[in-house]
Amino acid sequence: MNNVFGFRDQLISEYSSFSRSFSRIAATDIRDEVERQYADGRYWPEPLIQINPNYQRKGTVQQLVTEGVLHVACADLFQVGKAEGHPEPLHLYAHQMQALAKGQGKQSYVVTTGTGSGKSLSFFIPVIDRILKAKEQDKTARTRAIVIYPMNALANSQLEELDKFLYGYPAGQQPFTVARYTGQESKAERDAIANNPPDILLTNFMMLELILTRFDEVDCRVVDHCQGLEFLILDELHTYRGRQGADVALLVRRIRERLQANELVCIGTSATMSSTGSLADRNKTVAEVASKLFGASITEQDIIGETLERVTDPLKDVAAVQVDLAGAVARTQFAWADFDAFRIDPLSIWVELNLGIELPDNEPPRRAKPMTIQTASEKLAKDAGCEIEAARLALQQFLVAAHEIRTPQGRPPFAFKLHQFISGPGKVLATLEAQGVRHVTLDAQRFAPGRQDEGAQLYPVHFCRDCGQEYLPVWQSKMARTTYSPREIDDITSDDNEDIYYGFLCPATPNLSYSGDLDGLPETWLDLSRDKPKIKQNYKKAVPYRVIVDVQGNEGHGESFWYIPGKFRFCLCCGQLHEAHGKDINRLASLSGEGRSSATTILTLTALRQLFGDMEPTNGQPDPRKLLGFTDNRQDAALQAGHFNDFVFLLTLRAGLIGALQNNNSELSEEQLSDAVFKALGFERLDEAILGEYLRTPKLMGLARQEAQRTLRFIIGYRLLRDLRRGWRFNNPNLDQLGLLAINYRSLDEFCADTAAFGKNGALSKLNPVNRAKLCRLVFDSMRRGLCLETRYLDPVEQDKARTSAFAYLNERWAFSVDEKLQTAKYLILSKRPEYRGKGNMDHLVTGGPRSRLLREVKMASFWKETAFAGQIVSWKDPEWVELVEALLQASALYGYVQKHSIDQQLVGWRLNAAALDWSLPDASLQNEDTRANQFFRALYLNIADLLRHQNHPLFDFEAQEHTAQVDAGRRQLLEQRFRYTDKDRKDWADNPAHEAPLERLPVMFCSPTMELGVDISALNTVYLRNVPPTPANYAQRSGRAGRSGQQALVITYCASLSPHDQWFFHHANEMVHGIVRAPTLDLANRDLVESHLQAVWLANAHVALDVSIAPMLDLDLPGKPLIKSYLDALNDPATTQRAQESAARVIAQLQRELADSDWFSEDYVQKVIERAAQAFSSALERWRVLFDATRTQMDMADQIVKSHTASHSERQNAQRRYGDAARQYAILLKSGNTQNSDFYTYRYLASQGFLPGYNFPRLPLMAWIPARGGTNTNGKDDDGSMVSRPRFLALSEFGPRSLIYHQGRMYRVVRAKLNVGSADHISGNSQLATISSLVCSQCGYGHLGEPGGSQPLVNCCENCGALLTEHDWVRELYRIETVETVAVERITINDEDRQRQGFELQTTYRFLPGPDGVIQQRKADVRRGEDILAELTYAPAARLWRINRGWRRRKDKDQLGFYINPITGTWSKQDEPGGNDADSTDEALLDKVPNQRIVPFVEDHRNLLILAPTHALSIEAMATLQAALKRGIEMTFQIEESELVAEPLPKADERRALMFYEAAEGGAGVLTRIASDPASLAQVASNALKLLHYNAPQGPWKLEDLPALEQTNALGNRICEAGCYQCLLSYFNQPDHENINRRNTDALKVLVALANAEVQSKVTAAPATDCAPEDELMKQWLFALDASGLRRPDALQVSVNQGAATAAGQYKSARALVFLENIDTDTAAIMADKGWQVLNFSDPSQWQAQFAAHPDVFGNGENKQ
Repeated sequence: MNNVFGFRDQLISEYSSFSRSFSRIAATDIRDEVERQYADGRYWPEPLIQINPNYQRKGTVQQLVTEGVLHVACADLFQVGKAEGHPEPLHLYAHQMQALAKGQGKQSYVVTTGTGSGKSLSFFIPVIDRILKAKEQDKTARTRAIVIYPMNALANSQLEELDKFLYGYPAGQQPFTVARYTGQESKAERDAIANNPPDILLTNFMMLELILTRFDEVDCRVVDHCQGLEFLILDELHTYRGRQGADVALLVRRIRERLQANELVCIGTSATMSSTGSLADRNKTVAEVASKLFGASITEQDIIGETLERVTDPLKDVAAVQVDLAGAVARTQFAWADFDAFRIDPLSIWVELNLGIELPDNEPPRRAKPMTIQTASEKLAKDAGCEIEAARLALQQFLVAAHEIRTPQGRPPFAFKLHQFISGPGKVLATLEAQGVRHVTLDAQRFAPGRQDEGAQLYPVHFCRDCGQEYLPVWQSKMARTTYSPREIDDITSDDNEDIYYGFLCPATPNLSYSGDLDGLPETWLDLSRDKPKIKQNYKKAVPYRVIVDVQGNEGHGESFWYIPGKFRFCLCCGQLHEAHGKDINRLASLSGEGRSSATTILTLTALRQLFGDMEPTNGQPDPRKLLGFTDNRQDAALQAGHFNDFVFLLTLRAGLIGALQNNNSELSEEQLSDAVFKALGFERLDEAILGEYLRTPKLMGLARQEAQRTLRFIIGYRLLRDLRRGWRFNNPNLDQLGLLAINYRSLDEFCADTAAFGKNGALSKLNPVNRAKLCRLVFDSMRRGLCLETRYLDPVEQDKARTSAFAYLNERWAFSVDEKLQTAKYLILSKRPEYRGKGNMDHLVTGGPRSRLLREVKMASFWKETAFAGQIVSWKDPEWVELVEALLQASALYGYVQKHSIDQQLVGWRLNAAALDWSLPDASLQNEDTRANQFFRALYLNIADLLRHQNHPLFDFEAQEHTAQVDAGRRQLLEQRFRYTDKDRKDWADNPAHEAPLERLPVMFCSPTMELGVDISALNTVYLRNVPPTPANYAQRSGRAGRSGQQALVITYCASLSPHDQWFFHHANEMVHGIVRAPTLDLANRDLVESHLQAVWLANAHVALDVSIAPMLDLDLPGKPLIKSYLDALNDPATTQRAQESAARVIAQLQRELADSDWFSEDYVQKVIERAAQAFSSALERWRVLFDATRTQMDMADQIVKSHTASHSERQNAQRRYGDAARQYAILLKSGNTQNSDFYTYRYLASQGFLPGYNFPRLPLMAWIPARGGTNTNGKDDDGSMVSRPRFLALSEFGPRSLIYHQGRMYRVVRAKLNVGSADHISGNSQLATISSLVCSQCGYGHLGEPGGSQPLVNCCENCGALLTEHDWVRELYRIETVETVAVERITINDEDRQRQGFELQTTYRFLPGPDGVIQQRKADVRRGEDILAELTYAPAARLWRINRGWRRRKDKDQLGFYINPITGTWSKQDEPGGNDADSTDEALLDKVPNQRIVPFVEDHRNLLILAPTHALSIEAMATLQAALKRGIEMTFQIEESELVAEPLPKADERRALMFYEAAEGGAGVLTRIASDPASLAQVASNALKLLHYNAPQGPWKLEDLPALEQTNALGNRICEAGCYQCLLSYFNQPDHENINRRNTDALKVLVALANAEVQSKVTAAPATDCAPEDELMKQWLFALDASGLRRPDALQVSVNQGAATAAGQYKSARALVFLENIDTDTAAIMADKGWQVLNFSDPSQWQAQFAAHPDVFGNGENKQ
């Protein structure tokens, strides 16, 4: 791009006209306010401008060789431009020189410099220099350096960079060798690395973990070659957060131990971390993180930062050039003779010192803060004493011109970026007052400014897409009095909810055509079979009625409104009618018609069109015409790519039609249509690029090619006809709606002039020909838009032929997709729709009878006024009108315009003959008349039609793809190759004989953060962020992808209107662009973490190669399926234990500091873990054994039924299906030769069970099966379908019943759950799933769970708080979901703005887990204000959480939990889905109905959690506000994403006694640990929360009474928001809480202020009593005896059993044992034994020791003795 400012202005101007083109607003007060805000650029403020500073240079590699600092070979090696044939010396920056000095001194260090500063050379030069010198002393081949990358893509790109330096050396004579070992290598490549160890090994942490742990022959040799490792490098240190970072820190310690690398030099690269304080303080933070990660001593002196220097004359500052500035600004053009002239230019000096670098006192120069162009212009105008506009123009021209200058090193002196933030327009809100009086605002919040106390609520306003009439979505509640409260438009309840109804209010103004009588209602609503029309039964509830409502939403006084119950069915102003199904959001526009997806598509497309308008790059130059998009959610990337492609396809097709008409004298008949468009699209040309656009195999010839082209013409014809349909794709109107297409009817005027033809109807014969023609056109248009057309394109037989042929020959973009539902021709009937009994489908009938839309249009037609009937038509009855239309159709049939069909005995249908249609371009004069048409789209289509005339137009190249972890690795590499599209990529592709077609360019890629880290795409200059990234570090990485070669670059960030994170940074963009990167939190004292690494050390020392699959390691024929003997012996070998003890002790010795304060570590801990390891290993295989047994049982039982003579046919069918399901699972479990990516690959499986380190992979994720789409995948193999996995807690809702999953351009609906075939009961005669019962304490939310299919929890009071448990505390029918299955729903289209999410009510319950000593682990602290205790904090380092899906959020009966499921097929029923029905369930039809079972899905996991419980009960408002404020405060303080932290009220939403916080990310980001252990960080959180609530930070401590004075206000001195807005506490995710959130709630502010002042005191806790009754003497003695012998205490004491018939002194849950200290009657003992409990009678104290010894499975064997 030649001028990034012009590029940005063009982009904004197109987007602005797009965004404003939808909202049609009838009400003047709303329209004026909206126009005013748009004119102020509210949603696209000025961009920030940022100049890349220059790093100080310090000589070249070649000079260092001459001085003897570097090895002689470095002079040849390190040159730039070798491959291009003009080698030049490599200049080094100051930070690279400092790094070299540290590396040569064998000192560990960290480099923290900006992107593009050559960080990787800071470690490669010292490492390679050391390797070259060492090789002279010792020729033995060995690996001296390992570089660990967080992602494979980074390793691949670094390998390419190093290859450039090795260019020109013959094979075998390279001075150093480097190899990649990341798991993507072939067997041959791995063998080569083992046989010829490279000097440098590039890998990732997962692969390193594997080669250290698995005893594989190749791996062992690779590890042996690394003995005595000298360098370990971690790239991108700041990305190692939370569990992943902690895992890597322990891995580093294991490497040091295993490789005996006692003099290991550790090097890290990182973004600058922490912000506060001086440079030394900032370096100290980085040093602490690095020391923790590396387990090495790194001080602040070992942190190497960037050294910046000026490009311009260093002797002059702004003051020195001020006098010359005015002249410099006034120049008309900017050009310099050479670089020296540029350096002394006054404007150069001013720009560098204001926009490039700052010169603080007593510190080295640092980067300047970015500022907006406006601010910079004002500053320049002030310094130069000129007008702001002149300064602005000069600044822009200067920067663009400066870009042409080159420094002596060949780089532009001022490489700069523009950062443009754009906000989604969101909503208009208004109060319920009269037009002109009501408050109208664009700031989403709850109350009108200053009117919270009065209760003046703000209601979202939506507008009819046809006429702009406003409607307000509301909840109508009829409790004591009727009230109306605001509602989100797509939030609905099920229809039979008694308490609350959804609907709309419409101001009752005189302009409405509806006045409350029957005439105003649509015809389809009325029963006209009797004399007097009446409303049909099923529409009675939907009739709008008048209400009077005041500003608080109470009915009875105030303004007059029409209330529309339920969905929006028709507009009360213009009468536009909508079908019953469909979403209201598609019928009513918000402020702008677009959502995030349309905005992204339009911005992307506009940018591409401008980029492709530039000149093509010259040969050998990389191509910058591309755009990289980022989003933080994988599914959003899939949605966005699908949306873009659909939009471009439609655009191309419609523009093709305009072009075809322009080429054919503005008129085409139906038979010419598809061929003319085919030609206008250029498809008849035979060059390869064109054929490749639509043909699957471009080399097709002869008949096959003709068949393909014939099919394509058919599909084009079909799509064009379907595009005439009325009112579809609301955010992309069709040509007809835009007035760019007129459909005429051939020779209509002649026909209408033939009066004889109309003789049968008096009225028709008396009309003049002109009016007859108007009437004909009206009827024909209506038929055409309803697809009542006689044409082959709508014939199902023809369509099926085309679908089959397209599948064989055409590319996916142009073909019919396999599951696309095609529209077929319909009939116009002039009577009512017949009410067929049974399920006859009426969709193919369009009614034109009494009161239909057609008849209404005929009656309302304006030409009647000019006829003789002007006065009579009022008295005409409906049957006369119908007669008129019928006579018109009869006459038209004679002339061949329409055809008559008999549909059944009584019914006649009419179709318009498509051959009579003439498609034409309207006259230019007519085109401009239609002011209602969307002007943006009109201009767009006309432009694109012009573009299609150019032979080499880029439209067919416009394609987007998703690049995320959901996409398999092979496909990701192909996408990267297509996106880079360099000469080398094209050549590599063409050299592969398997590729028939040339490499296709991919100009747009939407990525999840996989592409964020350092993958070098040098020519890129436009980056688009679909949401604001979680942290400034992410922003720097993503925006750093653009302009890497010093070119001008633009970074566009789209901020969603409903995300508080996005909106906060939209208003504070500088804090994102130039923000602070927080130091990552690492918790190395996490017990699970340490244990998994010690177990990995044990496994490595066992010297056993585990099979890649689990089955071969177990003896499947023996009971219990133990390990086979060879494994058992090796793992239990005393030598193994001995070796492992020694290794583990050396690893733990490196963790002494971290483990010192932990509450679980003891002297003999390592010994115990290693001794238990073999047992733990076998236990980890238990989930596999259970799955295996279950599957086998299912097969056996199903098999018995199939063979049984007594079973009925349907039972046999059921059994057969179950057998098939189980057999497939069985095959997966037994599959041998698993690859590393398989879930049952032994090492991955062990990590998923927590036995081995898991890094960031979710433990036991939920999987969704995505079925095969037909066709082949990238490797040419048949597509078998794939599994998509998500962490469990997210997946419970994302993969919940009937949810949508977005994947590779399609949507899939979750329709079935894979049933755990675990329990025998599941297969029993009654086909019921085995569920679990639980009790959830209604006071504190603590969970008590029973066993699957078995006993209920034996407790009657809460084990946490001691409250009595009652009947209300039961949650029954719990069922664990692990895998779901989906079916494809449809292609992602333009109508998919945002992912649709189902509204579920989720609840989390928890239990604290005991530590190694059997004592429950928790820490407590008080939050104080002076002497008052306000709240108690409880932190549990280990707790078990159950996340329960209680059902649809808006279900009718709140007490009924869960969902209906078919217990055999696992199919979710739709019977209680809001707005769902069970009509199309084919799955169950196969099975004679098995009754559905209601289950409550749940998942469980271990997490650390924090609970905040106020001492005194607070209102729901206070608790909701506190929850939102603390959650946002934690997210801001620790820079974590909204989805990474979960905050929930306990025990549940309508009864909030406490708040629970836990981290959703796997292993957490270590945030809660920080908060619990460090009072200051909690104070920081609360302080940030108060700042978010629009309070300025005070000078001293926070005080409640000072808050009003600290409140931030807007320009008019009013509060920024009343109760909450999207900048502070409201968010898309907490919508159900919006009505409760109030930032001015005093109780919530009290707690926040106390927390902000760090008034948190920890207190020592006694172990909580686990019983409700006081212990008696015998009980105390028994517990004492247990403790004295070091035995396990029971899980619960004093447990009532058998309806209170007896009380067990202790209950051991895992061993299923009950201990009684008194004799127990035989009946009770027998009942408990039947339920699977061991009953232990301890009534004789003299026998206690003997009984302890007899039951080690219950009490343990004395290992807890201290």
